[in-house]
Amino acid sequence: MENFSHFNIKKNFISLLGGQTISFIINFFSILLAARFLGVEIFGDFANLLAAVTILSKFVDFGMGPILFRELSKGKNENVFSNAISLKLILSLLLLIGMNIFFQISSLPPLEIMLANILFITIFISSRMANFREILATPFKANMNMQVPMILNVLDAALLLIGVMLIPIFDLGIVYFTIVYVLANLPGFILIIISLKKRFGYHIKFAFQNSKWLLKESVPLAGFVLLMVFFQQLDIILLKYLRGSFDAGIYAAAARLTLPLNIIPTTFVTLIFPYLVKAKDQNKEKQLIIKLVFKVLFFISTIIAVISSFKISEFVKLIFGEEYSAAAMPALLLFWSQIFLFFNFFSLDLLTVYQKQKWNFLYASLVFIINLGIDIILIPSYSFNGVGIAKLIAAIIGMIFLYIIVNKIGITTFNFNRPNILWWLICVLIMSYVFSLLPLVIYVLFSIVIIFILTYYIKFFNTEELILIFKFINKEKWLPKLIRN
Repeated sequence: MENFSHFNIKKNFISLLGGQTISFIINFFSILLAARFLGVEIFGDFANLLAAVTILSKFVDFGMGPILFRELSKGKNENVFSNAISLKLILSLLLLIGMNIFFQISSLPPLEIMLANILFITIFISSRMANFREILATPFKANMNMQVPMILNVLDAALLLIGVMLIPIFDLGIVYFTIVYVLANLPGFILIIISLKKRFGYHIKFAFQNSKWLLKESVPLAGFVLLMVFFQQLDIILLKYLRGSFDAGIYAAAARLTLPLNIIPTTFVTLIFPYLVKAKDQNKEKQLIIKLVFKVLFFISTIIAVISSFKISEFVKLIFGEEYSAAAMPALLLFWSQIFLFFNFFSLDLLTVYQKQKWNFLYASLVFIINLGIDIILIPSYSFNGVGIAKLIAAIIGMIFLYIIVNKIGITTFNFNRPNILWWLICVLIMSYVFSLLPLVIYVLFSIVIIFILTYYIKFFNTEELILIFKFINKEKWLPKLIRN
C-alpha cells in the first residue's frame, strides 16, 4: 500500500465524497422545489431544453476530458491543458453559431430559443455539464487535491437553492429559473480560474502545438461521449414530442432521483485513476484495487436498488408530491439499471487507462441503438414506463458486452457467480421485503442495519479486501476485531 498511500487517498476521498454528497443534497432540494413550484408540464419543458443543450454540449466535449486526466496524471503538462481549453473555445463558438442558424430556419418558439441560448452558457461555467469547467478541475483531480473544486460545487448548489426559494415568493416562472440555474455557477467558475493559477501556475491561454495529437487521441472518446449523452438525454426529448410535456416531466422527475447516483462511481474513478495510470499493468495491488472497486460499486448500487424497490411509491410521493406519483415505476426501473451502469462506468474508465478507448465507442453505439430502438417501440404505448424498460435492457446488454471485453483484454473484474454473493443478494431481498411492512423511515434504517450485518456474516468482502479497505481509511487497528477465520 505504500505507493497508493502516496496519493493522500483518505483526504481526497473525504473531499470528493463529502463535497459531492453535500452538493447532491442541496441540488436535489433545489430541483425538487423547482419541480413543485413550476408544475409537471413547465418542469417537463425545462427538462426538454436542458436535455437538448446537454446533447449539444458534447460536441464541445469531444472526449478530451479523460485524455487530459490521463496525461496530467503522468505529470504536469500545461501545454496539453491549454490545447484542450483552446479547442473547446473554438468548438463552442462554432456550435453556438450553428445552433442559432438552425433556430432561425426552424419553427421553434422565440421563448424556447432565448432559454436555449441562456442554458448554453452552462457549457462554460457549470460543473454539472462536465465540460469546460471540468477541464479546469482536471489539474486538481490529477494532483489528488479536490478540496477547492468540491467547495466551489457546494457554493454553486447553495446559490441555486437560494434562487429557487424566491420563485413562490415573487411568483416567478421558467425564465427566472433558467437564469438562476445558469448564473448560480458564475462565482464558482471565476474562483476556480483564480485558484488554478495560484495552486498550479496554470494560465488560460491559446495554444495549438499538440492539438492534432489531442484530437487524434480524443476521437474514439468523442463519438463515445456524444452517443452516451444521447443515451442519457434523448428519452426526455422523445417523450416531449411523442407524448407531451406532462410525460416528459414525469420521466424527468424519475431520472432526477437516480441521476445524482453518478457521484458514486465518479468519486471512485477520480480517486484511483491517477494511481491506475502510473501503476504497472501486472501490479498485484493494482489488480486487487480494480477488483475491489467493482465489488464496492456492486454492493452500493444493489443496496440502493433493493431498498428503493419495496417503497418506491412512497419515496416518489414524499419527495415530489402526489402530482408526480406516476414517476414511481420508471424510477424503480432506473434504480435497478444503476447496478449495471455502475459496472459499465468503471469498465469504460479502465479501458481509457489501458489505452483501449476504441471499445468505449463500440459500447456507446450498442447501448444507444438498443435504447433508441426500444424507445421507439414502447413509448407510443407505455410512455415513460417504456423508457425505463429500454434503459434497463440497454444497461444489461452493455454490461455483458463490457464484461467480455475487459476479460478479453486481461483486466481483473468482478465475479458475480460466487456463492456468497448470490446468497447475500437473496438474503438482502428477503429481509428488505419483510421490513417493508414497517413505516418508511423505520424500514430504511432497519434495512440498512440488517444489510450490513448480513454483509459481515456472509463474508461479502474477503479478508484481503477488508485489509485493503481499512488501509485506505487508516483504521488497520480495527482489523483484528472484524476479521473472522
